Formats: sequence, structure tokens, C-alpha cells
Amino acid sequence: MKFHIEWLVRFLLAVILWAACVIIAHAEVSLSTPSLTMDSAIRRAVQTNLNTQLSRATSLEARGRAIQAAASLLPQVAGSVSEARIFKANLAAQGFEASTFLSDPVIGPYNSFDARFTLVQKILDMNSIWNAKAASADNRAAGFAEDLAAEQVASAAALSYIEDLRAIHDVQDAQANLDLAERLSTLAHHQHDAGLATGVDTARAETRVARDRQRLIQARLVAIQSDIRLKRVVGIPLPQPVMLAESPRMSTTVVTGGDGMIAQALTDRPEIRITQEQIKAETYGLDAARAGYLPVIAAAADYGFSGNQPNGSARTGSIGGRLDLPIFTGGLTHGQIQESKGRRAAAQAQYDDARIQVEEDVRLALLTLSAEVDDVDAAQTQLKLAEQELQLAQDRYSTGVGDNIQVVTAQASLEDARKSLVDVQARYSDSRANLAMALGHMQTFQL
Repeated sequence: MKFHIEWLVRFLLAVILWAACVIIAHAEVSLSTPSLTMDSAIRRAVQTNLNTQLSRATSLEARGRAIQAAASLLPQVAGSVSEARIFKANLAAQGFEASTFLSDPVIGPYNSFDARFTLVQKILDMNSIWNAKAASADNRAAGFAEDLAAEQVASAAALSYIEDLRAIHDVQDAQANLDLAERLSTLAHHQHDAGLATGVDTARAETRVARDRQRLIQARLVAIQSDIRLKRVVGIPLPQPVMLAESPRMSTTVVTGGDGMIAQALTDRPEIRITQEQIKAETYGLDAARAGYLPVIAAAADYGFSGNQPNGSARTGSIGGRLDLPIFTGGLTHGQIQESKGRRAAAQAQYDDARIQVEEDVRLALLTLSAEVDDVDAAQTQLKLAEQELQLAQDRYSTGVGDNIQVVTAQASLEDARKSLVDVQARYSDSRANLAMALGHMQTFQL
């Protein structure tokens, strides 16, 4: 009796140890295979994609140019220290008359030391002012261009995610079709053994099994390719396994309010904001070119120590102003004005075209989405009817009424209905993503 109790305890311990190992193994698998949602895919793509990184670098360049343009309007302070040994110097070359000198006007050698701060401040320079404003507008346009790049990358990530989901659904449906074909093949063999079917029926069923097995192989290949493309867009290492956080197959909703969406898109789309800032920048550039006819006024001052040696130097300094008048520049300013007018006209044309393009994008996206809603409903109805057709054909064949031609035909209809529903639902998701892109809301898109 004691031996049996000891054996039972050991058995229970072994079972507990085995269960713990299974739990740990499943935990390791789940940790090594992270779940990827649509939101995380978009956020990761925006952070890691090359296009957004290049756009950030371009935005940084524009910010640096804006700082440089504004710097010309601020005080310029510089310091200098110099010391030299002058061996010979001719004072007559400096304008002194020969009668001033008791002897030879050539003097030297002697030392020269100077340490000084200089300050220059532009008081009136309209060209620099307008150029600084133009650079600031270019900087804002570069920021909106960074938003546009993020929208485009988010769109690529969302579409790749939807395509990967479609491929996964294709594999699931292909596996379901193969399982159905194998069950119907088994039924055909049973009917043949019972004398209710011919060899043609079994051969026809086995042919269907082979065809569905081949389609499953192709569906798996397409799923692997879609998975690799998604990882490339999102920035995940290609060998790393990823599990999509698949949501249930979506229900369709009708979207209305096209005029309101167009107005919203004209406000939110980065392309509109970019072209608006480009118009401002070119307008400021035109003003800067016209300012080439205006004078420039600047103030300058310096303060320091001068002498033969640092120890014996004396305090020196000066203060003054400067007025520059552009009297004749050989037509340079006129040419700059004409060039700026051309750039501003081009920017205005791009803005007008962008508004038309945004309206076109929204209207086409709404029309496509409306059509896909009806298409999803039709595909779901087709799937229900195909399932009913197969059930009726299978019941007739099971009772020995006729051959399995009707079963195979209904089976093909069901497979087509399943594939059609997967494709239509993927197109519906694509149309929703396209509408989000048309509105400029791609980075917050959800299935």
C-alpha cells in the first residue's frame, strides 16, 4: 500500500512538471512572436521608414536656413587680438608731407598691438527682413512636408497590413476548402463502397482534393511574401516572426457628408498647407527682391586697446554709421524681381491644383467606399447561398440521388464565394484607408 502511494505521488509530480514545461514553452513562443496591430505598424513605420527620416533631415536643413536668415538682423559682435613686428614703414605713403620729418620718413622697426571688440547692427535692411520671413515660411513648409511623408508612409504600412491580412484569410479559406474536399472525397469513397457511386465520382472528388491542395500551397507562398513586404515597410527584421492582431471580419458602414469631408480635407491635408506656405515664402521673396532698390543703414562701434606692447596700450574706440545706396546695379535687382514673380506664380498654380486634387481624392474615395459597401453585402449573400447549395447537393448525394457532379459544382461555387468575400473585404479596407489618406488622417487610421 505504501508503494502504491509513493508511485502515485511521483506520477502527480511528473504531471505537474510536464504542465509547467508546457506553460513555459507557450510563454516563450508568445514572447518571441510579438503581436502587431494596425496602430503599432503605422507608428513603427513612421518612426523607422527611410522616407520619414529623409524628410526629418530636410526639415532640419530648412530650420538651419531660417536661423541663418534671421541672424543677419541681429547684432554682430566680434573680438580680435593682433600683435606684429614692423621692420620698416614709410609715413609718406600714409599721406604725411616730407617737410614734417626731420630726417628720413621711413621709420622702424617697432611693435604694434591691438585688442578690440567690434559691433555692427543693421538699422534698416528690408531685403534681409523679407528674406528672413521667406526662410521662416520655407521652414514651416518643410515641417508640413514631414507630415506629408509620415502620411504616405502610414498609408503604405496600412495597405501592406491589409494585404497581409487578406493573404492570411486566403490561407485559412484554402485550408477550409481542402478540408471540405477531403470530407467529400471520403463521402464519395463510402458511396462507391456502398454501390451508390461510380469510379468517376471518386476520381472527380480526388481531383478536387489535389486542386485544393495546390491552391493551399500557393496561398501560403503569397502569405509569406506579404509578410516579408509588411516587415520591410514597418521596419521589422525580416527573419523575426510576427503575429498580426487580427480583428474579426469587419462590418460595413455607409459614409455620408461629402461636402463636409472636402472642407475638412482642404484644412487638414499637408499638401494644402505646404503650398500655402510656399506662396507666402515666394511673396516674401518678391518683397525682398523689390527691397533691392532701398538703402541699407547700419551702425558700427568698436572698443579696445592699442599700442606697441600689451602693457603700454591705451584705450581706443570709435562709433559711427553707414548708409548704402543702390544707385546702379546693371539690372540685377530687376532680374531678381522677375525671377521672384515667376516663382510666386508657380507656387500659386501648385496651390490651385492641390485644392482640385484634394477634392478629387475625397470624391473618388467616397464613391469607391460606397461601392465596396454594396459589394461586401453581395459577397456575404453569395457565400450564404453557396453554403446552402452545397448542403442541398451533399444531402442529395448522400441519399444516393444522382452522382456528385452537383456536389463538386456547389463546392466550386463555395470556394469562389469564399475567395470573393476575402477579396471584397480587403478592397473595402483599402477604400477606407484611401479615404483616410484623402482626408489627411492616415496616421490615426484604424480597421
